[in-house]
Amino acid sequence: MSCSCNETDKIFSLELITKEPVTTNMELYKEIAQRLFQNKIISNINIANNKAYNSNDKQKFGFDLHLSNTNDPLTLTLANVEKALDGLLDSFEGYSELEISAQDCHC
Repeated sequence: MSCSCNETDKIFSLELITKEPVTTNMELYKEIAQRLFQNKIISNINIANNKAYNSNDKQKFGFDLHLSNTNDPLTLTLANVEKALDGLLDSFEGYSELEISAQDCHC
C-alpha cells in the first residue's frame, strides 16, 4: 500500500478486546467516522488491515484508520483522535480496552 506522506494524511492503528472474534463491524466504523467528522478532525477516512487474533489469552480486533484533513491538517493529532473516540465502546457490548496509536508513514 502506498501513502502520500504529507501533513494532511496520517495512519492510526486501533486495537480493542472483544468477547467474540470480530473481523469487521460497520456500525463501529460508522460511529468512528461520525465522531471524527463531527469534531472536525478529518475530511476523509479509509479503514484497512482488519484483523482478529488472540494475544495474551484475549480475543483482539484491530484495524487501521487512514485519515486526512485537507482543510486544517493541524487538527489531525493522536490527542484529538483519542478525545473524539473517548467513550466509543460504551454502546458496543462485548468490546473493551480501546488502544489507539499513530503510525509513521513509510513511503
